[in-house]
Amino acid sequence: MDGETIRIRDIEAEPGTHAQGFLTIGETPSEPIRVPLVIVNGRRPGPRLCLTAGVHAAEYPAIDAVMRTVRELDPSTLAGTVVAVPVVNPPMFQRRAGFLSPIDGLNLNRTAPGRPDGTISEILADVMLNEVIGACRFHIDCHGGDQGEILWPYAGFALTDDAAVDAEGVALARLYSPRIVALYRAGSALPPTPGSLTAEAARRGVVSILAEAGSNLTLDPADVAIHRRGIRNVMRRLGMIAGEPEERGDRLYPIDQFVVSARRGGLLRLTIEIGDDIRAGQPIAEVCNLFGEIVERIESPRDGIARLIWAHKAVNTGDPVVKCWVVDQA
Repeated sequence: MDGETIRIRDIEAEPGTHAQGFLTIGETPSEPIRVPLVIVNGRRPGPRLCLTAGVHAAEYPAIDAVMRTVRELDPSTLAGTVVAVPVVNPPMFQRRAGFLSPIDGLNLNRTAPGRPDGTISEILADVMLNEVIGACRFHIDCHGGDQGEILWPYAGFALTDDAAVDAEGVALARLYSPRIVALYRAGSALPPTPGSLTAEAARRGVVSILAEAGSNLTLDPADVAIHRRGIRNVMRRLGMIAGEPEERGDRLYPIDQFVVSARRGGLLRLTIEIGDDIRAGQPIAEVCNLFGEIVERIESPRDGIARLIWAHKAVNTGDPVVKCWVVDQA
């Protein structure tokens, strides 16, 4: 039995076909802002999965992984539909901008649910949630370390009060992540990020996970591979493509996180690397002044795992150096 025709605005894919085009969501003084959209509609019925990347459009491994995935999918053998937006935020992609839109100064992943009569970022959030992500049952928002961030890969899910949604979200995050599974819960030490697309989508009943791999303007094939493997694992679990999902090694569940900052200014010399297990009192960096004299030795206040290292090596008083997970194994 064939599936059904999928249409988002004027982009339409019949069963067993691939369609692509642009959604126009606003204008600059000189040109429209157009967001690329791909629909790969399987010949057989099945789940609808949305893939997004480029919400922060300098996170390149996520973008590349989504592009490669949709190019390789065969709609004649696919069960269900993949709706993909490889670059959600084209103005940021064009300007090579990190975090904040060069048009309205907003962080799209802090702007959900957005509004249809708002600024460009607010309209983008509204369109993504109501017309694209909201047209699907499942969603993966692919991210990585943005400009100045060296990131340890992980996947996360914002828990809701819907037991069925939560169970599926946790299962998909486990299959996506190489090791770390962050479960965000309102009122806990690890709350959902306010205004994130995944948290808002989950609140609306979409099984929406956050997927992180990549660092600081790089396009490392290893990071792309993490995203591609994660997407395949999710699709296999959902029965969209052939094969069994792989889950290798233990999963670690953060229950808290903390940031270690410099108190003196100067040149930063790190003594740890991303993903390192760190113990309370362990030296993690030293700061030296312009004469090369060590003016601060930075130690970790708690046990943790280095989840994010800021790439800057010249620090001011109060600049963050490393963010760490505090984990619980299950």
